[in-house]
Amino acid sequence: MADLYALDLAFDLDEATPDTVLAELRRQLAPSVEDAYEDPYASSPLLAARGPALRIGGVLVGEFTRGARGGWALTARQEIHEEQLPDLEDLLTALAPHIRPPGPVGRLRHYEHEAPDLLVLREGRVVQLALDRR
Repeated sequence: MADLYALDLAFDLDEATPDTVLAELRRQLAPSVEDAYEDPYASSPLLAARGPALRIGGVLVGEFTRGARGGWALTARQEIHEEQLPDLEDLLTALAPHIRPPGPVGRLRHYEHEAPDLLVLREGRVVQLALDRR
């Protein structure tokens, strides 16, 4: 369990986000029945956990709804395993062209570190910026 990360996401998607991208985001937010019987990090959707966090403290959440100004709004706080980082990168790559406006979209922090890395939309892609040189 030593390779856990705190993931916080909060951003809006534009109205023209394709249905296939929205469907994948919804899939990542929905818990699956199989998760109760398998390794929770092996096949779980990235943003589906709810309730108390194991290592990062606080509560795990994931909400996706119509935005106040049109489009869509996402807020999620999750505890993810290092093995899920490539899946997170794939998801953010699919979402990046539809995130509005450019700028911060979240943060990622190894559970043992006190400073997170920022996740920022720059030039059409989400990049990770370290706040603390470890």
